[in-house]
Amino acid sequence: MKTKTNERVMHICAQIEAELGPKELSRLLRAVGIDPAKRETAEFAPMQEATLLREACRAADDPAMAARMGITFRRASTLTAYIVRSSATLRDAIKNGTRSYGLADRSTTFALRDTAEGSVLEVVTPDGALLRHHRFQEFRVFGLLARLRDIAGVDFYPQEICLRHQPGSSSKAYEKVAGCRVQFAADFNGMTFAKGALDRPLPGHDPGLVAYLCELAEDHVRKSGRGDQSTRAQVEALIIKALPGRVLSADEVGAEMGMSRRTLTRHLRQEETSFREVLEQVRFDLAKTYLKDGLSITDTAYLLGYGDHAAFSTAFRRWAGQSPRAYRKQLT
Repeated sequence: MKTKTNERVMHICAQIEAELGPKELSRLLRAVGIDPAKRETAEFAPMQEATLLREACRAADDPAMAARMGITFRRASTLTAYIVRSSATLRDAIKNGTRSYGLADRSTTFALRDTAEGSVLEVVTPDGALLRHHRFQEFRVFGLLARLRDIAGVDFYPQEICLRHQPGSSSKAYEKVAGCRVQFAADFNGMTFAKGALDRPLPGHDPGLVAYLCELAEDHVRKSGRGDQSTRAQVEALIIKALPGRVLSADEVGAEMGMSRRTLTRHLRQEETSFREVLEQVRFDLAKTYLKDGLSITDTAYLLGYGDHAAFSTAFRRWAGQSPRAYRKQLT
């Protein structure tokens, strides 16, 4: 059986080829370290997938391209896909699917919770390096909506799509893709639903089959185990989630991870880095993304936790060897 990652990346490749042509697809694949002639059998790492999405959007000069690719990725032939199609309701499908999703893809998990207003479905990326790839996050969130529509057999709409990052200059394009409100600078990546929306019965419900498949998936999960995230990836994720409200200190990050600052420092040293290096790299990568997305230098400084424009400009010059203004000029 194909892995979800392979099917998903083949869908991305097909969409890039349709919009940008086969030569551009080959160029982009080579840029992420994949031989174009072997793409159907290649093992794409999550970072390669994220980079491919980012570079395709840049090549098309269309930030919403990843969201469009996500909303058209509906069908999959994984164990999880069969489980969710056999579930009784959308709520059951999400809960059942979440338990087994990691068998095919460990870069993303899902969290469903109820609130006084309705339900919240969060798309969680534990790896901080992937979390700062905005096009990757958009593809996953819009792809999740596409899968829910496929399972339900109807194009229903959530109350809103939620994305943690800033919209740049293309926010209306995302609402056109989703058919509903898209909230940027949200507290999480995912979507919200009105009360009762996830209690929709599913046309493919088969109680005997879903019970058998869930038991099979749980057995696979027990046997496969879970790969731990690196300390660096965990630190990156915590730093990004705290922005733009505040910049976490090493002590705060260590406390979040259940260890002292000294222990955190030791773990990072074993990975040949330091807390300061991780923090600087996260800020630099996000700064480049925000500036490429069309945000102003002042807004970028705020989002990265700098008190003023001058402090951010000084830091950016240290990272890039040029001012943020000069960097933006070379993008045009």
